[in-house]
Amino acid sequence: MKVRDLLLTMFVCAAAIPLCTGSARASPASANTCPDLTGTYKAVRPAWIDQFHLHVTGTVRPKTQTPQFATLQLRTGGYVLIWHMPRQDVLAGARRLAERDPRNYVFWLDMALRDPTLPLPSGSTEQSWVNQMARYGPVFRVDTVLPIKECVGGWARVETHGRNGPPDVTGGMEGTRAVTLWLRREKDGSLGLRWEERRKVVVIASGRYTQESSIPLWSTDHLDQWPAGPTPDLSPLREEEVPPRNRPKGQLLKCQLNPALESQFFARLKANLPEKAAHVNGSHGPYQGRIRPDDSCEPMPFFVTINALNAADIARVEAFLKSDPFFERMESRQTQTLPDGRLSVAFKMLIVP
Repeated sequence: MKVRDLLLTMFVCAAAIPLCTGSARASPASANTCPDLTGTYKAVRPAWIDQFHLHVTGTVRPKTQTPQFATLQLRTGGYVLIWHMPRQDVLAGARRLAERDPRNYVFWLDMALRDPTLPLPSGSTEQSWVNQMARYGPVFRVDTVLPIKECVGGWARVETHGRNGPPDVTGGMEGTRAVTLWLRREKDGSLGLRWEERRKVVVIASGRYTQESSIPLWSTDHLDQWPAGPTPDLSPLREEEVPPRNRPKGQLLKCQLNPALESQFFARLKANLPEKAAHVNGSHGPYQGRIRPDDSCEPMPFFVTINALNAADIARVEAFLKSDPFFERMESRQTQTLPDGRLSVAFKMLIVP
């Protein structure tokens, strides 16, 4: 067979696949009603949703939680996906942490009992806040968004994107492929997950001035099922549920960074920034420095990153930092030139709590 005839055959087969394989896309329009996925499910193998959630929203769940459940609540354009641990497991983990590591327990408690209606500290995101809390102890719940793109044949499509490299699942494809995640409600109330992989041949790869052009070939499906669980108590943790703190609320531990002094420094820095200069990193959050054998506090690093138009503006900020009472001294600075020509300087300051 000539090469031209072979390519023509491949195009015809590729075009025919959605019509002949019996896939969800070939279902009649009457079957395109979106399934009701609301409920709570035990997350048996969450890697599929993890991959798509990272690809779509750039956020991930804490990986330290086991066992873990997923609750889906309907919202415009899809669902709110709530990753959560059983409440009793979180409370048991808090008790163990309070006994084993009282210092980290205090940090965890301040973060776990934060009023969700209040803004996060400057420079923090929901993702960074959760990641930091997971370093100290259990994370009760994380709310994320699970968008739905379309519904076909009783399945709801979460997302499709390209993959390359080793297989994502046992028996899965390797190499260049498009992968799609579908969800549906099974007859027994469990959550059905379908991982569809479609082989493709890339004719023109994506580049600066071109978009990918590819030929879709055959596809395979992998199925999973998450059992339905009871409706959980997802109300915020209450202080009376967990072990008492070993210090009055708001009292600092020895060698702990004082957030009030930090906030006052940020206010002074803002007032002293040159025009069009920007402070681009934020709060250091809960932090405790090392305690020396003589019971004094070791100086701890505090980074301040500034973007400015020119070296003169950077010099002005440096002079301010060296004179500010929040710091003991400046230890170093690193400078780089940004693509737009501005300067970005990371000052490493030292403070003594």
